Amino acid sequence: MPRRTIQTTNEVVPQHPGDLSSTEDQPESESSAGTRRQFMQLGAAALAAFGVSGCGNRDALPANAENNATSPVAGAGTKLRAGEASPLDLERWKKIRGLPYEEGSVHMPGVCRLPGPNAKRNWPDRDKYANVDKIPGMCQLCSTVCGIIGYVKEGRIIKVEGNPNDPNSRGHLCARGQAALNHQYHPERLLYPLKRVGERGEGRWKRISWDEALNEIAEKLGAIRDSGHPEDFAFHQGRQRSKDAIARFLDAFGTKTQLSHRSLCSGNRRAANLTFLWESDWDLNDVENTKYILNFGSNAFEAHQGHVPFANRMQNGRFNNGAKLVTFDVRLSNTAGSSDEWFAPFPGTDGAVALGIGHVILAENLHDEEFITRWTNVSVEELREHYREYTPEWAEKVSGLPAADIRRIAIEFAQAAPACTTMCNRGSSAHLNGYYNDRSIQILNALVGSVGKKGGWCWSPWSGVDPDMKTPAMPASARSWSVLEDPPEYPLANVWNRMRVGEIIYLYLLQGRAKLKAYMTYNLDSPLTWPEESLTQEVLCNEELINFHVCINCFYNETAHFADIVLPWTTYMERWDLDARGAYNLRPYVGLRAPMVKPLGEARDIRDFFPDLAKRIGGGMEEAYTYGSTEDYMREWAKNVPASSTTGKSGLDRLLEEGVWENPDRKPFYEPYVAGLSDEAMTGATVEESTGVILKDGQGIGIMRDGSPVRGFLTPSRLFEIRSLFVQKIGRNEDCSDLIARSGQSKTKNRPPQHAGHDVEINQLPIWLPLPEHQNLTDEELVMTSFKWNVHNHGRTMNLKWLAEIVHSNPAWMNPATAQKFGLKDGDWIELTSYFSQLLDETAPHLAHGERSANGRVVAGTMRVPIVTMPGIHPKAIAMSNSCGHSQYTNVAQAKVSRATGDHIAGTDRESYRDADWERNMWWQDRSKGDPLKWQKNTGNGWNQNTILPIAPDPVTGQQAFHSTVVKVTKLV
Repeated sequence: MPRRTIQTTNEVVPQHPGDLSSTEDQPESESSAGTRRQFMQLGAAALAAFGVSGCGNRDALPANAENNATSPVAGAGTKLRAGEASPLDLERWKKIRGLPYEEGSVHMPGVCRLPGPNAKRNWPDRDKYANVDKIPGMCQLCSTVCGIIGYVKEGRIIKVEGNPNDPNSRGHLCARGQAALNHQYHPERLLYPLKRVGERGEGRWKRISWDEALNEIAEKLGAIRDSGHPEDFAFHQGRQRSKDAIARFLDAFGTKTQLSHRSLCSGNRRAANLTFLWESDWDLNDVENTKYILNFGSNAFEAHQGHVPFANRMQNGRFNNGAKLVTFDVRLSNTAGSSDEWFAPFPGTDGAVALGIGHVILAENLHDEEFITRWTNVSVEELREHYREYTPEWAEKVSGLPAADIRRIAIEFAQAAPACTTMCNRGSSAHLNGYYNDRSIQILNALVGSVGKKGGWCWSPWSGVDPDMKTPAMPASARSWSVLEDPPEYPLANVWNRMRVGEIIYLYLLQGRAKLKAYMTYNLDSPLTWPEESLTQEVLCNEELINFHVCINCFYNETAHFADIVLPWTTYMERWDLDARGAYNLRPYVGLRAPMVKPLGEARDIRDFFPDLAKRIGGGMEEAYTYGSTEDYMREWAKNVPASSTTGKSGLDRLLEEGVWENPDRKPFYEPYVAGLSDEAMTGATVEESTGVILKDGQGIGIMRDGSPVRGFLTPSRLFEIRSLFVQKIGRNEDCSDLIARSGQSKTKNRPPQHAGHDVEINQLPIWLPLPEHQNLTDEELVMTSFKWNVHNHGRTMNLKWLAEIVHSNPAWMNPATAQKFGLKDGDWIELTSYFSQLLDETAPHLAHGERSANGRVVAGTMRVPIVTMPGIHPKAIAMSNSCGHSQYTNVAQAKVSRATGDHIAGTDRESYRDADWERNMWWQDRSKGDPLKWQKNTGNGWNQNTILPIAPDPVTGQQAFHSTVVKVTKLV
């Protein structure tokens, strides 16, 4: 790599690119390099003030040094001759040096080892990255799983950077990924198993061995399995990327009670896509090749599931392809602020705006008649009739956006077709009408014919690892049923994919609809991230409702606080996986997560201890683990990676060297519906005369178009299903076996018998569903929304000091005009009172809990927070970020300067790991002791928004409506 020089006030020091860091292990960036240049200049000036040259060579000495110079590094009165090295005055050096940071035996990332008297000869260390092993892996600090490379020296990771071989992330890495070293070498990381010795939730623990832990767990699980009710054991995952390992264990055990957080994230968007496509729940907008992007509520530059790969391609499309980005969002996010145009509709009215746009496209004859006629299951006239009432003027009344702008944008979007695409996310979907919102948005692509087109609205049937990679044989799928995993009230939650309805779990347990004899949580922080924090904590504390709780985590977090046994989990830099995300190149790939270093302490991954636990449980479970070691398993799984033409390595050996492999022979997944069927596929097939659908052995395989058999869409009509008979029938609990067979999608299922009596009317077409609580807001009420910062995920990054220093607090955003009406200014405190949804109060009696207030509304909770005024938010909305408000999860996350105390530290290694950096430099600790009058802006650990957000599932899919809650605002004096 080329060398470069850094100019300071007194010297020119040659530097390698990796040598700029003044804090060991900190990742390099151009912006930080500039800061460090200033630091070095200031440092040289400070030394010069003491008479010390900033350089160790003769030429940089003061002009009179050769004759009769003295300095702090020279003995008093010592004369230096030309070319003579300076003797060191250590006593004087000690007087002017900084106070060293206290550390244990393991050096902490970001801790500056203050330079000693000889450091000027080699500081920063020019050999820091010499003789390192570069080991590929995949990040797991958010869901995007970007490829990474770890720099390992003497058994320690000293740097993490992006892997340029990753076809998705292309070598880029966000701030979260850069904080990997904080995660790996955190002083409060759990390294040893813990067992509760006090009351649950009391926080009293003792350290135990792995044998003790696994024996007790095996005893409990074995008894459940032998009882014939395996569903009484629930596995509850947060962000997990070891799907195969979890499925193997749960299927071998016999339970399908696998719970997740998907309904808190993306259930409506997925269900809307599945309604149209069936084969994929995830749209992969081809933004790099597009000309126009209509963005509804997606903060792609900060918090999208495809974050770095998607944002990179979006900007490439804009700067290289001239694409226009128009964003609809109630809040001026970084994405909205970087858009060509930003509009703030009334919360939850994205679908109305999209319906207004659709009306204009049809009315102005800007639709793609050929695509609609040939590839959808409706006619243009049917669409015109459906959209007739959804005029731009109607949309203006609903959303507040000018009809003229809606009309203009509709025309611009259609004129860019087919290189145009919509995109949406929780801004539009996390509402009680979110399913219909997202259907109304995504259908615009069908109206203009951009579905599957280059630069258009695309998808991929491969949501993860390249399907050519095959795991060792899996056990038969479990057949148990649990109301917690498959609640009958939400018809679209599980019919295509197992999306589940996570937010109702603790309420259903409290209502007695289920009982758990064993509950295993994995990388989960539900007391922070689930709605109704107090209800979640109440249930987790109740040993009658949850008899036994095992928590698997890298840290002692809020979930671990309510466990009976806590198992220390490996970080993503210490374990094995094959992994991938939705591929924005529109062809699948496979990435490797491999141990870069040995696990610290006694941390273990589930791939390591699940086989051990299965053997202890016995009863045949051990038969699922006959594949050998974890590395043997990975070799079998990766064996279809072909040999490299450069190195000759294949399979796991190739991935260990390159990190990622993408099959270059696969064509991008453009217009898959036009692909022809082979003669072999057509042998024995029949064609329905009325529809052209091609059936073989009772299963749909394609459709006839222009006399030729083609693949079509994998739906019952083999067309893009704008009108869905299936969702209407499945909502009514009617038999859909014939429709499922025609789609050829064997994964899709009818609703089970346990759903009988739980009918939900779902419209065949996208509609506008108004929310009664939003129609009648009083002057003192606002609609609450949430958001995520670019340096955090939902609940697992506030413990990382580099990220926590950037964002650690979350006052409520309020429009200045709204604040003025309330008599508020920046920094003033308010009390928020939240209410349960009136819509759900009327339609979902099974959710009823809590007492009614004098106004007839059910109060969900109250919270006191300060405000910050922001013009970039709708006047009827109030916003708070998530990620903040931890009560456990390390002292960094709690913004506490002192080292952690309490019994749970028995699971840590306090002697080896000490980070005096944040103990000394955490400037944001809140010292107000809860007094709002003494609170200083931008201090403290923030507030958990879920304290007041009620359980609010979309009636169709069960997605949590994080953005629909009405709150009453009261000024605190």
